[in-house]
Amino acid sequence: MPRLNFDMDEASLLKVYKINTLNPQKWEEIDHDLEDSVAGALMTPSGYNENDMDPLGLGGSVNVKEMDMESKASVLITSKSFDPKAFLTAVHPNATYQDLAAGISHLQNSIEARSEAIRILVEENFDRFVAVKASTDAIHAEMKEGILEPSTDYASKPLRDQLKQAAQKADQVFLPVLENASKAQKLRTTLGVFERSRFFFNLPSFIIESIEAGRYEIAMRDYKKGKYLLESRPGQLLPIGNIKDGATSIAAEQQQGRVLEKVWSSVEKAMSEMRNVLYSQLQDSTRSVDEQEKTLEVLIELQSSDDPVWTYFDSQHKHILDQMNSTYRTAVVAVEATIQKSSADATDSDSLTVILAKQLQATVVALETKQLDAVIAKSAGEAVWLAIHELVKNISDFWKISKGFMDGKLKKVVSSGTRRSPTQCRTMASEIVKLFISLISEFFKLSDMAVMAGSSNSALPPHIPKNSHSLSTAHYLMKILGELQECVNEINSMEISSEASSSLKGLIDSAKWRFEDILINAWVRDAGIFYYVEAWISSSTDRVATHYLAQIELFQRQVTTAGFKIAGGVDLFASTVSKTSKQDVIPQAFVSKIVKAFLDSLYAFLDGLVQLASDESPIATGKQLVGEPLPLSGPNMLELLDLTDSDVRMLLVISNLGHLSTAIIPSMLTQLENAFGISIAEDRQTFMSVVRELDKTLFERYLEPKAIILKGIIRSGIIDPAMDWYETPQPTEIRPYMYETLMFLVGIHAQVCSAAESLLERVLNALVEELAEEALRCFRQVKRFGMGGMLRATLEIEFMHQTLLRYVTTSAEKTLSDLYNKISQAYAKRPGDENLQASLDGVKKTLAETRRATGVEFLCFRQTKSNSTRSAVAGSRREKEGSSRTGKDVK
Repeated sequence: MPRLNFDMDEASLLKVYKINTLNPQKWEEIDHDLEDSVAGALMTPSGYNENDMDPLGLGGSVNVKEMDMESKASVLITSKSFDPKAFLTAVHPNATYQDLAAGISHLQNSIEARSEAIRILVEENFDRFVAVKASTDAIHAEMKEGILEPSTDYASKPLRDQLKQAAQKADQVFLPVLENASKAQKLRTTLGVFERSRFFFNLPSFIIESIEAGRYEIAMRDYKKGKYLLESRPGQLLPIGNIKDGATSIAAEQQQGRVLEKVWSSVEKAMSEMRNVLYSQLQDSTRSVDEQEKTLEVLIELQSSDDPVWTYFDSQHKHILDQMNSTYRTAVVAVEATIQKSSADATDSDSLTVILAKQLQATVVALETKQLDAVIAKSAGEAVWLAIHELVKNISDFWKISKGFMDGKLKKVVSSGTRRSPTQCRTMASEIVKLFISLISEFFKLSDMAVMAGSSNSALPPHIPKNSHSLSTAHYLMKILGELQECVNEINSMEISSEASSSLKGLIDSAKWRFEDILINAWVRDAGIFYYVEAWISSSTDRVATHYLAQIELFQRQVTTAGFKIAGGVDLFASTVSKTSKQDVIPQAFVSKIVKAFLDSLYAFLDGLVQLASDESPIATGKQLVGEPLPLSGPNMLELLDLTDSDVRMLLVISNLGHLSTAIIPSMLTQLENAFGISIAEDRQTFMSVVRELDKTLFERYLEPKAIILKGIIRSGIIDPAMDWYETPQPTEIRPYMYETLMFLVGIHAQVCSAAESLLERVLNALVEELAEEALRCFRQVKRFGMGGMLRATLEIEFMHQTLLRYVTTSAEKTLSDLYNKISQAYAKRPGDENLQASLDGVKKTLAETRRATGVEFLCFRQTKSNSTRSAVAGSRREKEGSSRTGKDVK
C-alpha cells in the first residue's frame, strides 16, 4: 500500500477553508483568489518547484516550510508580494558583491533565454495564428447570414412561436384543472350542508369498523343514536331549505327521503351482519360465560326474531354432551394405548414381579429419606395414571362452561321475554350430570356401594395399570378422587336438584369403595413380594433385627394412611389447599375393609420371611435387587456374613420373627386400633399364634440337621463296636468323638453369634437337650460296665457336662441325671475293683487336665462374669455329685 502524503502548507489550508488565519476568532469566508491576501499571493503556479527558487544561480537555499506565511510570501519569487530585499536576506545573507554581480548576470541571461524561446515559438507557429484568425472571421460572417439574419428578427421569431405553442398547451392542461376546482368548490358548499349530519351519513362505516374490531356495544350505541335521529329529526339530517313552490318542496322531501332511506338500508345491512356474527359466537364453546353474557345482552337489544338465550343454551348443552362423550372415548383409547406401551416390559408374572420390586425398593428408600414427593409417583404405570387423571380432569372441566346455565349472572337474561321456561336449564344440567356419572362409572366399573360390598366378585377395572406399585397407585387414586370431589362440589353448589345431588353422593361413595378395592389389591400383592426389598442391613436401633422390619412398618403406615384418606377420613380436595385438614370418621364398612387388608398384608409379609429363609431367596437365586444405598448411621455387620448360606439367612429370619412378635407387630396393631377406634384382640391373638408357630417351624428346620449330625457323632462314640465297656481299662484320656462333638457345637456357636447372637442360648440349649437324650438312649443299649467302662463313661459325660454347663437346661439336667443313674445301675463289680479312691483321683486328674488343655478351644462355652459365681457353685456341686455317684457305684 503506498504511503499517504499528509503534507499541507498553511496557504492551502486557508484557501480550502476560506479563512484568513489558522486561529480564527469569528466566522469569515474569504476568496483568496479575488482578494489581496497573503494566502492568495502564496499560491504556487502549476509546475513550479520550491527547490528551484534561486534565480541568481548562486546555489543558496532556505527551508520555506519552517517560515511563517508572511515571510514565505516575501521570499518566494512566485508570490505576488515578493520582496527582493527579504529574498536576499533570507536566501543569500552572506553573498559578496561579486556574487551578487554574477547573480545579476545570470538572471539577465535567464530572462533573455526565455524571451528568445518565446520568439522562436511565435516564429515557428505563425501560420497557425493566421489560420485561427481567418476561421474566426468566417464563422462570424456565416452567423450574420444564417441564424442572425434580419428575416428571423435576429433569431427571436422562432422563440416567439415556441412561446405561443406553450401557451396553447398550458390551456389544454390547466383549464380542466380549473374546472375541477370550480366543481370542488361546489362540493365544498354541498358538504357544508351535510357537515352537521356527518355522524349519520358515516354511520354504516362506523358500524362496520366497530364490528371488525369486536366493539359490539359501541356499534349498538351508534345504531340506537342513528335510529333516534332518523325517526325524530330527519330535517336536521338533510335540510331542504325554505322552498315556496309546493311541487318543488314535495320533490325535495322525496329526494330527502330516498337519500336517508339509502343510508339507513346500509346501516341495517351492517347490523344484520353483526347479528349473524353474534349468533355464531353464541355457538362457540371456547368463549367464557362473561363473554357470552355480553353477547346475549346485545342480541336482546337488537330484538331478534330468534331467542338468543335458548340458542346459547341449546348449543352449549349439545356441545357439552358431545364433547364429554368424545373426550371420554378419546381418553379411553389413550389409556389403552398407554397401558399397552407401558406393559411391554412385563411379559410374564416373573418380570412383573421384578419391576414392582424395584419400584418398591426405590419408593421405600424415598420414604426413609423423606423425598417421597419426587419418587412416589414414579412407576412403570405412571403414564397410565396420568392418562386416567387427564380423562377425569377433562370431563370435569366442562362444568366450568355449563355452570353458566344456572349462574346468577344470566337470570336477568333468562327472564327477558323468552318463550321457554328457565327450569329447562335444570333439565339440561341434570342430563349432563347423568352422563358424567355414567362415564365415570363405566370407566371404573362402579355400581351402588351396597351392591359392590355384597358382591364376591372384586375384579378390578380393566384400565388400571398392573405394573404400578401400591404407593404410586394410592397417590393417583387420591389425586383422581380429589378431582372428582372438586367437580362434585362445584355441581352441588349450583343446586341443580336433590336427585342430582343424591346421584353425585352415590358416585363419590362408589368411587371410594372401588378405589379401596384397587388399593387393597395392590397393597396385598406388594406385601407378598416385599421380601425383595430386604437388603440384609443390620438395624441401627435393634441389633437383633435387620432394617427390613422398619421398612415393613413404614410401608404399612403409609398405605394404611392412604386407605384412610380414600375412605373419606380426609377431604382430599381440601388437603391440596391446607396440610392441616380435619380428619373425619369413616364408615364401619371401610374400617373393616382396611383392617382386613392390613392383616392380610401382615400374613403376606410372614410368607415373605419364609421365602427369605428358603433356597428361593433372591440373594440365593441371584435375583437380589441393587438400588440406591440406604444412609447408614453405622457399619453394617451383616456384610461380613455369607448370606448365600441358608443357615445364616434362617437365623436372621428367626431373629426377625422374634423382634416382630415382641415389638413391631404389637406396636403396629396398637396404632391401628387407636387410629380407627376399634379392638382386634381376637385377630391379634390369632396372628401372634401364627407367628409363634412359624417361628417354631423355622427353628426346628434350622436345628434338625445339626441335631442329626450331633446324634451321629455321639452314637458313633458310645455304640462303637470296638468299644467293650465291661473290659475297658481305667481311662487316662477322653476319646476323640467327644472333642468332635464339642467342636461341632463351637462351629454352631460361632455361626449363631455372627448372625443372630440373641438366638445363641436357645439354639445351644436345644442342641444340648438333644445331645443328652441321645447319649441316654445310647448308654441304655450298653448291658454292663466294668470299673474302667463306668469311669470312662462318667469321665466323658462329665467333661461334656461341665464344658456345656452354661447351656444345660432343667430338662437336660434331668436327662443327664438319668444317664448317670443308668451307668451306675449297669455297673458290674469285678474282683480287684477295691482301689476306688485311687481310681477316682485318677479320673479327677484326667478331667482337670483335659479341661485345662481345652480351655481355649471351648472358651466360648464359659459363663459370663455375671454367672461365674453360680457356675463355680454348680461345678463344685457337680464334682461332688460325680464323686459320690462313683463311690456309690463302686460299693
